[in-house]
Amino acid sequence: MHRTLDQYRRQILLRMVAGAAGLFLLAWGVIPLYSSRFHIGCLVLMLAGLLLLGAALLYPALARGIRRLWKRRAGRITLSGIGAAACLLTLLFLTVSGVMTAAACAPPPEGATVVVLGAALRGEQPSRMLAERLKTAAAYLRDHPESSCVVSGGQNDDEIISEAEAMKRYLVGLGIEESRIYLEDRSTNTEENLRMSRDVVEREGLPDAVVVATQEFHQLRARIHAEEAGFEEIGALAARTPWYLFGGYWIRDFAGVCRYLVLGY
Repeated sequence: MHRTLDQYRRQILLRMVAGAAGLFLLAWGVIPLYSSRFHIGCLVLMLAGLLLLGAALLYPALARGIRRLWKRRAGRITLSGIGAAACLLTLLFLTVSGVMTAAACAPPPEGATVVVLGAALRGEQPSRMLAERLKTAAAYLRDHPESSCVVSGGQNDDEIISEAEAMKRYLVGLGIEESRIYLEDRSTNTEENLRMSRDVVEREGLPDAVVVATQEFHQLRARIHAEEAGFEEIGALAARTPWYLFGGYWIRDFAGVCRYLVLGY
């Protein structure tokens, strides 16, 4: 009797934990939709949340179904395969996340050229994410008055001005001299940001050592493309990501790194 009661209590506790985790992940995936564009990270968080909520609500039926499935050889193979795949995916996620974290912690070299990667605008103003990149870049530029800055980002169809122009204006507003800011206003993605910024660095005779200003989650992909562009000494200026955006964007860039590893772009 006591054993049955303890099992029931553990089951209730497990369902409550799964339900709470599911609600949190679902909200973590939905909240960013009010301030940013939908992307794969949001989708993964929402699906994970729905799965946990479903498991919490349907636990008795789910447990019975798994027990019945386990009694069959084909069912055991299927469940074992799902478990192995989940373990491998978790291991891959943890490994890549470790490398992403290390890239975000790469120390910035002294007197380097700052490359600020573009992001969405709100009218003619930088979005919150882009503003954080610019504030981080401005702090480095104030501490290193000999350094210059390349702001990199073109103009999308729904933007009034180029991202580079908006970034330049914002930096000037933060007290950075206009003569220290160089525009690269044709790029449309991270690879083009770094490749075309490299052209600006070479054309203007700027220091070849660079620090890339972008969010923590984006630093690894930025570093990969900076190395492809020919930069050899690369540091990170990791801008802060709001907590409610962090999970989805981290997952999105994890998927982006995996795509690069498999497809090469």
